[in-house]
Amino acid sequence: MSEETAKLKSEIVRLIDESRDVEVKMAFYSDERVQSIMDRLNKEWESNGYKGIPLDYATVDELKTLHDLARFYSTHPTGAYREFMRAAYGIPTAKPEKKSWWRRLLGL
Repeated sequence: MSEETAKLKSEIVRLIDESRDVEVKMAFYSDERVQSIMDRLNKEWESNGYKGIPLDYATVDELKTLHDLARFYSTHPTGAYREFMRAAYGIPTAKPEKKSWWRRLLGL
Protein backbone atom coordinates (compact mmCIF):
# COMPACT_ATOMS: atom_id res chain seq x y z
CA MET A 1 0.00 0.00 0.00
CA SER A 2 1.38 3.35 -0.99
CA GLU A 3 1.61 6.33 1.31
CA GLU A 4 -0.99 8.17 -0.79
CA THR A 5 -3.60 5.40 -0.46
CA ALA A 6 -2.92 5.06 3.27
CA LYS A 7 -3.47 8.81 3.73
CA LEU A 8 -6.69 8.76 1.70
CA LYS A 9 -8.10 5.80 3.65
CA SER A 10 -7.25 7.24 7.04
CA GLU A 11 -8.75 10.60 6.10
CA ILE A 12 -12.00 8.97 4.88
CA VAL A 13 -12.27 6.99 8.11
CA ARG A 14 -11.54 10.08 10.20
CA LEU A 15 -14.02 12.33 8.36
CA ILE A 16 -16.89 9.85 8.14
CA ASP A 17 -16.64 6.77 10.32
CA GLU A 18 -15.14 8.54 13.33
CA SER A 19 -17.48 11.53 13.01
CA ARG A 20 -20.03 11.94 15.79
CA ASP A 21 -22.34 13.81 13.40
CA VAL A 22 -24.97 11.36 12.17
CA GLU A 23 -26.02 13.76 9.40
CA VAL A 24 -22.52 13.59 7.92
CA LYS A 25 -22.64 9.79 7.86
CA MET A 26 -26.15 9.67 6.42
CA ALA A 27 -25.36 12.20 3.73
CA PHE A 28 -22.12 10.44 2.75
CA TYR A 29 -23.47 6.89 2.67
CA SER A 30 -26.69 7.90 0.90
CA ASP A 31 -24.78 9.43 -2.02
CA GLU A 32 -25.29 7.23 -5.10
CA ARG A 33 -21.60 7.39 -6.01
CA VAL A 34 -20.58 6.23 -2.54
CA GLN A 35 -23.19 3.46 -2.59
CA SER A 36 -21.96 2.19 -5.94
CA ILE A 37 -18.33 2.10 -4.84
CA MET A 38 -19.12 0.64 -1.41
CA ASP A 39 -21.28 -2.11 -2.93
CA ARG A 40 -18.34 -3.24 -5.04
CA LEU A 41 -15.89 -2.94 -2.14
CA ASN A 42 -18.12 -4.90 0.23
CA LYS A 43 -18.49 -7.73 -2.31
CA GLU A 44 -14.72 -7.82 -2.77
CA TRP A 45 -14.19 -7.73 1.00
CA GLU A 46 -16.67 -10.56 1.50
CA SER A 47 -15.12 -12.72 -1.22
CA ASN A 48 -11.72 -12.26 0.49
CA GLY A 49 -12.97 -13.57 3.83
CA TYR A 50 -13.53 -10.16 5.44
CA LYS A 51 -9.80 -9.49 5.71
CA GLY A 52 -8.94 -5.88 6.53
CA ILE A 53 -11.59 -3.26 5.80
CA PRO A 54 -13.59 -2.65 2.61
CA LEU A 55 -11.45 0.40 1.75
CA ASP A 56 -8.46 -1.94 1.42
CA TYR A 57 -9.98 -3.19 -1.85
CA ALA A 58 -10.51 0.23 -3.45
CA THR A 59 -8.59 1.51 -6.44
CA VAL A 60 -6.75 4.82 -6.17
CA ASP A 61 -9.47 6.48 -8.26
CA GLU A 62 -12.20 5.10 -6.00
CA LEU A 63 -10.32 6.30 -2.92
CA LYS A 64 -9.93 9.76 -4.43
CA THR A 65 -13.65 9.90 -5.23
CA LEU A 66 -14.61 8.74 -1.73
CA HIS A 67 -12.13 11.19 -0.20
CA ASP A 68 -13.52 14.13 -2.18
CA LEU A 69 -17.07 13.20 -1.17
CA ALA A 70 -16.04 12.70 2.47
CA ARG A 71 -14.48 16.16 2.53
CA PHE A 72 -17.59 17.66 0.95
CA TYR A 73 -20.10 15.98 3.27
CA SER A 74 -18.03 16.64 6.39
CA THR A 75 -18.34 20.37 5.71
CA HIS A 76 -21.87 20.44 4.14
CA PRO A 77 -23.92 17.86 6.07
CA THR A 78 -27.13 19.79 6.61
CA GLY A 79 -27.91 20.60 2.98
CA ALA A 80 -27.03 17.10 1.87
CA TYR A 81 -29.10 15.57 4.68
CA ARG A 82 -32.04 17.77 3.73
CA GLU A 83 -31.78 16.63 0.11
CA PHE A 84 -31.55 13.00 1.24
CA MET A 85 -34.73 13.36 3.30
CA ARG A 86 -36.54 15.12 0.45
CA ALA A 87 -35.64 12.27 -1.90
CA ALA A 88 -36.58 9.62 0.69
CA TYR A 89 -40.07 11.11 1.08
CA GLY A 90 -40.51 11.96 -2.60
CA ILE A 91 -40.61 15.70 -2.00
CA PRO A 92 -39.45 17.67 -5.03
CA THR A 93 -36.57 20.04 -4.57
CA ALA A 94 -37.91 23.55 -4.16
CA LYS A 95 -36.62 25.95 -6.77
CA PRO A 96 -36.30 29.58 -5.79
CA GLU A 97 -38.91 31.82 -7.34
CA LYS A 98 -37.50 34.14 -9.99
CA LYS A 99 -38.42 37.69 -9.18
CA SER A 100 -38.39 40.63 -11.48
CA TRP A 101 -35.76 43.20 -10.76
CA TRP A 102 -38.53 45.52 -9.54
CA ARG A 103 -39.56 43.03 -6.85
CA ARG A 104 -35.95 42.52 -5.82
CA LEU A 105 -35.40 46.27 -5.68
CA LEU A 106 -38.49 46.81 -3.54
CA GLY A 107 -37.78 43.76 -1.38
CA LEU A 108 -41.02 41.99 -2.34
